Amino acid sequence: MGTCSRATDPTAVQVSHALDILVRDRVPEWLESKGNITECRILNDTEFERALRDSVNRYARRFAETGDLELLCDLVEAVDTWLALRGVSSEALAHAREERRKRCGGFDKRLFLQSITPGDGALRLRGRTC
Repeated sequence: MGTCSRATDPTAVQVSHALDILVRDRVPEWLESKGNITECRILNDTEFERALRDSVNRYARRFAETGDLELLCDLVEAVDTWLALRGVSSEALAHAREERRKRCGGFDKRLFLQSITPGDGALRLRGRTC
């Protein structure tokens, strides 16, 4: 079960809360310091990549709802870890960001697209140009 601890008092009545989420390395230690009992397992590469992507989604949603800086830190940490797992260097990411910025622009103008009316009656959005 990885590095997390087990129950030490067999007479204690315990209600377990299943989470099934990727957590930072020291979270089980912190939870246990508060008197909780944790159960963890080590993920294989496939599970880890999926859990990282799930974490990115979870942190992005929570950051969008709250604007909390610590959630943004969690989001960036999950993205950085995913990039390292995939072997994507910070230089490769910077290059891809710059290419996308050249092609699609940034967010400097604060444009908020409210609607699209197709010029010829057929809305075209397929492809990855922007």
